[in-house]
Amino acid sequence: MLLKHLDNLICSNSISKGSKMKRWLCILILCLAGCIDGRSEEEKNKQLQDKLAMTDTTEITVLIPSKVSNKKLAITLPRCFFTNLKNKVIDGKVEEIAAGIIFALPTFSGFPNDEEALHQCPDYSRPVAGLSIAPLYPKIRTKKLEYGNFWLKQQSYQFALKEQRNNQNLYISGGRRVIFADQSDKNQEDISIFFWPYDSNNADSPFPHQIDIYSVLDKEFSVAYTVYSSRYLHGKHKPLPNQWYFADALIDIYKHNESLLDHPEIVQGFIENNNRILDYIHQHSKVIE
Repeated sequence: MLLKHLDNLICSNSISKGSKMKRWLCILILCLAGCIDGRSEEEKNKQLQDKLAMTDTTEITVLIPSKVSNKKLAITLPRCFFTNLKNKVIDGKVEEIAAGIIFALPTFSGFPNDEEALHQCPDYSRPVAGLSIAPLYPKIRTKKLEYGNFWLKQQSYQFALKEQRNNQNLYISGGRRVIFADQSDKNQEDISIFFWPYDSNNADSPFPHQIDIYSVLDKEFSVAYTVYSSRYLHGKHKPLPNQWYFADALIDIYKHNESLLDHPEIVQGFIENNNRILDYIHQHSKVIE
């Protein structure tokens, strides 16, 4: 009955009823068409919900539990800024192991490079950049976080000393250079800066133009993001030719065979940018017991 119904519904207008072979061919095509999309109904529904979330301006709160206490970081923003939520939002709240927050690409490069991007859903058809927020993890078999060069103490096996002077150390990790800055009166939290130094033998490489930043957030959490050089900034978001921009300055010193250890003003540029990002996060979040 089902096959005959499909035949009458779709095939009868185009294929004569006297041609059984053509009729079965039509039915076969219909069946194959239904099988091309191999996704389950659950997968289809999840993808539909994710698509709708891209334009959903309803505020939700994402809760991220600490790994060393009963505290949770509660971040409240419109739904469209959050990506890859694993759990269902109930009554405007959802608990996640970590959270990704998406903005237009230049937002963190001289924050807030794009002020408008902070107040409207990101356009996923254009380049975007993300904040990754997660709990800090203590060392194995401990429940205590050690601050002051947090990442160096936590994962010392990943770093080898490259240079040392001016009371600062520069490390190497998998080819990248790394510098750490502790919390101070000018620095809200411990911060680490990972970068690929400019190499004249590979001048077209995109890697030196993408600097990864990791920062402590509210003592028990962390935030990670990427700062881009002006190569990736366009129009009103691109620094003027005579405007000093810390990410470009980092590339320039290695073009002249200098070292970041001789330019504390560049490190301070990244620190001040991170302070502004932390201020923004604090405006939209709180730590709850």
